[in-house]
Amino acid sequence: MKKNLIYFILLFYAAICAFTIIYFNGTCGADDSIVHYLFARYAPQHPALYFDHWAKPVFVLLASPFAQLGFNGVKIFNTLVSLLTIFYTYKTAEELKLKNAIVAVIILIFSPLNYILTFSGLTEPLFALFTIAGIYLCSKQKYFTASVLISFLPYVRSEGLIILGIFILFFIVKKAWRVIPVLLTGSICYALAGYFVYHDLLWVFTKIPYATTGSVYGSGPITHFAEQYIYVVGVPIYILFWIGLITMGVKIINKKINAEELVLLFFALGAFFLAHSLFWFLGIFNSAGLKRVMIGVMPIAAMIALYGFNIIPELLFRNKQKQQLILETLLIIYIVIFPLTPNPAAIQWKDDMGLRKDQLAIIDGINFLKKENKLKHFYTYNHHYFSLALNIDPFDETKHKKITKQCISEMKSGDIAFWDTI
Repeated sequence: MKKNLIYFILLFYAAICAFTIIYFNGTCGADDSIVHYLFARYAPQHPALYFDHWAKPVFVLLASPFAQLGFNGVKIFNTLVSLLTIFYTYKTAEELKLKNAIVAVIILIFSPLNYILTFSGLTEPLFALFTIAGIYLCSKQKYFTASVLISFLPYVRSEGLIILGIFILFFIVKKAWRVIPVLLTGSICYALAGYFVYHDLLWVFTKIPYATTGSVYGSGPITHFAEQYIYVVGVPIYILFWIGLITMGVKIINKKINAEELVLLFFALGAFFLAHSLFWFLGIFNSAGLKRVMIGVMPIAAMIALYGFNIIPELLFRNKQKQQLILETLLIIYIVIFPLTPNPAAIQWKDDMGLRKDQLAIIDGINFLKKENKLKHFYTYNHHYFSLALNIDPFDETKHKKITKQCISEMKSGDIAFWDTI
């Protein structure tokens, strides 16, 4: 039963996800969620979209077949991605011989924002999968395979360069010098494939949209992500996470930690957290201060929170197994029920999982046009949800253009403009 528990949990979570996809119709992740879907949906018609840095080339490639089924298709894709992430988080915790490895899975599943983004078109869930799969392969000492996989991480999300650097450090610590050059595999493959689009082998560097010393989104306090993290994982996991970090710090001081834990968990999450905090504080690399980016390292955070989960009963009830078990059970119950509580850091089911007011207004507008039998026209609009609701290819300028003075002046009789901006 204990060996098969992970499979029961995966089956249960798959059923919950299926119910969520059927019952909730939201796009879960603001406008970016829709745009990533549109790139994946129409990439077969516009092959250059497979090599767009903003859209994330690996995500577009893998999600594209699912996106042909509509927005629910990318929800199914991210559900499968999340199921694999859960599985590899558990296997990694087992390989690292962490006590109560199954609790890391529970922490991952019941982190509110992690659940929400499973039903989006965003790229953070795929980033989390690549990261934890790479760590798992390293824990199994399959360094070559891990290097190949992680080499593609910057094309899942640009922060993959941070994690790539962490893996270089790990291989140096393990003296696995031969696999370090393998970390170039992803960049070489995409440089060659994208050459036929950009006619530039260096496009993988020159086309990065975040390679700027400024940001159109401004800046904020360096403590921003530390403060916002509670809205990513919820109250109980937030507390366990910080206790877990302290526990790992003590292990480091006492030199009771192995290279996998030190570099691939502690350093990886620390570097990721610090980098995003600095980007937002300094207003560089077009950082928008979005808390959702932390989902990319959520499997690592879940294992660090597991350290906190394990240490609390030991400190409070040393050598008292019955009391420890009771406390562990109560902690698990709190983690599980928290997303359902009326707390600002829990899931706001209507707002987070349903359609937003602007999307509902768009549907009303389209329904009006249906009644007037005026849907087969050229459209001008900015809001990306129109493309999804009208099933229009936004990359085909014979069907749609964004609102500009020139576009408005060129409109013909029968063309329709949705004024969705100020």
